[in-house]
Amino acid sequence: MHQVVIRSDHITEIVDRVLANCKNVLPKRRYIISLAGIPGAGKSTLSSLVAQQLNQTVKTIVLPQDGFHLYRWQLNDMPDSEEAIRRRGAPFTFNAKAFVQLISQLNDPVYSQHIINAPSFDHKLKDPIEDDIHIEPDVQVIIIEGNYVSLRDPDWRDIHQYVDESWFIQTDIEVVRDRIIKRHLAAGIANNLEEATERADGSDLANAKYILAHSAPADVVIVTP
Repeated sequence: MHQVVIRSDHITEIVDRVLANCKNVLPKRRYIISLAGIPGAGKSTLSSLVAQQLNQTVKTIVLPQDGFHLYRWQLNDMPDSEEAIRRRGAPFTFNAKAFVQLISQLNDPVYSQHIINAPSFDHKLKDPIEDDIHIEPDVQVIIIEGNYVSLRDPDWRDIHQYVDESWFIQTDIEVVRDRIIKRHLAAGIANNLEEATERADGSDLANAKYILAHSAPADVVIVTP
């Protein structure tokens, strides 16, 4: 496989690539991209910028993995609920089967002519909100964004068969660590710098190392300068 490398600040180059590639499938079906990366890599920011520019030409939507977090009550029902809650955000704390099932519907003729509803995630409630994202039939490009959308693990690996191109955003892990600490403080996930740092150095960086070790090679590597 020939892997393409693009800088994350070259948004126009990324957008032009999508527009050139999606011509081969539109309007017969949607063009679907997966965007993976470690926590704090900038996936949400990049996907939003790319979608914003693409929407000038083709209707585009971002479908985040976050809506498929298990509910807190589901974590509490796990055999080791304390560990599940502590590790929330790890692959096993998501409903990967439901995520893949929804992705499989995006180009299925049975579903694609109707509105497909997907969950979002409310960071204040710390739980998903069902049917909060509406994928209209006229959506042409979908960017599936999340930490684990390129994993080789069971269920997660099935995403690959439904996407036209896989992307991976590559960011220095120390830069990511600093972003995660600031994010935890801003979102109220941590009460102070010490707690935010402990969380970042624990579960978050453990997840990051797992992603780097267990993700399949991407078609496009997007490098943060």
